[in-house]
Amino acid sequence: MKLPFFIVVCLFSIFTIDAQTPNGRIFGIIIDKSTQEPLEFATVVIKNTSTQATTGGLTDDKGKINIENVKFGSYSLEISYLGYDSYKSQIKIGAGNNIINLGKIALSESAQSLQTVDVMGEKKMFQLGGEKKIFNVEKSAISAGGNAIDAMKQIPMVDVTMDGTISVRGSENVEIYINGRPTGMSQESQQAILESLPADAVESIELITNPSAKYDASGTAGIINIVLKKNYNRGLNGMVNVGYGTKYKNNAGLTLNFKKNKINFTSSFNYRFQESFNEGLNHRKNIFNTINYFNSESNSTYHTFNGNMNLGLDIDLTNKATLTLGNILSAGGGPNREINETSFLDENQNYYAGFLRVRNGHRRNFNDNTTIAYRQKLKNKGQQLDMSGMFEKGYFERPKDFMQTDFDSLHNFTSLLPLREFNNNTSKNTSTIFQTDYTHPFKKHGELDAGFKISYRNINSDFYADSTDRITQETIPDESQINNFNYKETINAAYASYGGKIKNFEYKAGLRMEQTNISILNDKIGTTFKNSYVQFFPSVFLSQKFPKDHEAQLSYTRRINRPNPWMLNPFSDFDDPLNIRVGNPYLEPEIIDAVELTYLKNWKSTFLTASVYYRYTDKNFSRVRTVDPITSVATMTWANIDNSQSVGGEVILRTPITQWWNIMLNTNIFHKSVQGQIPGEDNDNSVNNFQWNIVAMSSFKFWKGTELQLQYRYMSKMVYLQGYINPFQNLDIGIKKDFLKDNKASIALNVTDLFNTRVFKGTNSGATFDSDMKFKWESRIFTINFSYKFGRNNNTSKKRPTNNMIDGGDDMMGF
Repeated sequence: MKLPFFIVVCLFSIFTIDAQTPNGRIFGIIIDKSTQEPLEFATVVIKNTSTQATTGGLTDDKGKINIENVKFGSYSLEISYLGYDSYKSQIKIGAGNNIINLGKIALSESAQSLQTVDVMGEKKMFQLGGEKKIFNVEKSAISAGGNAIDAMKQIPMVDVTMDGTISVRGSENVEIYINGRPTGMSQESQQAILESLPADAVESIELITNPSAKYDASGTAGIINIVLKKNYNRGLNGMVNVGYGTKYKNNAGLTLNFKKNKINFTSSFNYRFQESFNEGLNHRKNIFNTINYFNSESNSTYHTFNGNMNLGLDIDLTNKATLTLGNILSAGGGPNREINETSFLDENQNYYAGFLRVRNGHRRNFNDNTTIAYRQKLKNKGQQLDMSGMFEKGYFERPKDFMQTDFDSLHNFTSLLPLREFNNNTSKNTSTIFQTDYTHPFKKHGELDAGFKISYRNINSDFYADSTDRITQETIPDESQINNFNYKETINAAYASYGGKIKNFEYKAGLRMEQTNISILNDKIGTTFKNSYVQFFPSVFLSQKFPKDHEAQLSYTRRINRPNPWMLNPFSDFDDPLNIRVGNPYLEPEIIDAVELTYLKNWKSTFLTASVYYRYTDKNFSRVRTVDPITSVATMTWANIDNSQSVGGEVILRTPITQWWNIMLNTNIFHKSVQGQIPGEDNDNSVNNFQWNIVAMSSFKFWKGTELQLQYRYMSKMVYLQGYINPFQNLDIGIKKDFLKDNKASIALNVTDLFNTRVFKGTNSGATFDSDMKFKWESRIFTINFSYKFGRNNNTSKKRPTNNMIDGGDDMMGF
């Protein structure tokens, strides 16, 4: 704990020293004159009339501007927004007038197209929005032509493994939202949706590491919210894009938007196809009365087709009432093939038997997500009622054929006919969510937020298996594997939070209650598992602003991590007969207490945030592997392992080196300890270790409309209860060129994992085995992507204020 304490002392010293210098301050709200709605990203420029020194900034999502550290003097103030007439004024800051309240400044729409407006600010790649960190990826050259998973790889604090597993700060227990709504009822459906969603449709990715009581309590590491692009330009406009990548990867998409009067319609249609491969190697030593070994080598090829359709409709019923409808429809699938060769060796590592197993499979998936939201602004300013509902259904099918040929010690066939097996896993899923939020501001005493949510999901999974007799060639159902698994979950939640501001000190405290009811029916053993519990989740947020753009934030939250249904399913996965996976229906949820202290500093064009965090997890569950001494079959499952603790520090620095070169650095260092014992073993399995990762992003602007982007990522050795994963690193590079009038066209070239270094290597060991593994997905991919915008675009745009119920803003996201 010495390192975090030292950091806290240093940060406190920095902003305490700076707090002693007086500064002028200018603040206000910029709104649309006709609609009285706030204007986000309006440009505010302040020039000193004597020295021509310039300062300023952009308004936030509520139209607010707050400029501090303004020296005494006379200034000219100019406010501009695309498609609006500029506002100009003269102001003076002095000893007796050091705080200037602009009040509400209303801008009128320009009568003509403002193509000559000089926009002095633009969205940065990284911004802070209250308790969330916002990464703007819409102009990323590296992820162009990829999918939503590729877009998340551009986020410094997010790690994505080669198989698509997403983690934050070393924890895989993170909630994924799209437009402020949970996505996918299972891990499989979630990944299918993200794979079908193109990166070109993503505007920004929001990360909340310590969500307040307003948000769902699930997710150890917090929430990742993917915000899709939404265009509010008048008339008809859109964009078309096509792309091609190595190994027969291609994509195409069309976006159409239409706005007239009080109706705005947006839509996108996307198609993706890719061929990919992976290869693996596993060497295991079985330690029983006698020692033996086996080696397994595999290679797989996947052909994947994905289609995605996104529809949205916004209707302004009145000046204070808005109705929003949305639908995301995705479908995909494709054939896949795996060849697995396994060799058995004696204690002297001499070959004595083996087999060749070939799998031919197919994947089919369909997902339909529909949302409806209604917002009513009430009588008092800031008072509003939000209501929304979501319905989602999905279907997944995974038929697989296996053919296995066995060999003796001389590599001869042990049978003239191979073993043939077949299995098929089908899943039908439904989910329904209804929620209501109410916001009530008090003139002098802050703001009260309250609401409730009801969510229900049902996952029904059928597994069928049969095999063909080698002699009679008769196909016989395998009753030992045939099974039906039904998972039902209902969560009733309510919350209330209150926050306010005293000068430069802000506070917010809340309490969330969640009642959980889970029912699991397994036909195989004819048993119903039920679990019902009520949990309370408090949260506290404190923030103090200091002169010269210093700020300190302190937060505490309690969260829960419920096991996924596939972690509870006691039925096995038999793709590899020597390595199977089973769930644990008795697995209990984790409870997490998290504290985070953050220091923020803003210079004119440089931003620094440094965080120290502590996370305690009770009933921590981990992957556990055991090996049967008779069959040598390794079984992987999950178990609650007492508790775990993480203490770490994180730094994000964004700064320009020159006018054409910008960098962003992210470093995360943490110490993790897991206390507990693996079921069935006598030894203490507790582990303690340091882990770190570094992400460096750099962008170079040269020539007209051309930008080069680089991203380097390093992950240190990661230690688990039964082993570790070796360090790995990779470099991605992309270049993007805008051209034609108003930059309507662009072309992007990128290469992921330029030096082909992204390889998964690790060890796994227990009381009766030691194993080494290596796994490599195709990661070095060259892609070219072209896009063209048509219709009325940004030069005449009017930015519509975000409807947080659908677009993923603070007010409704995640509750």
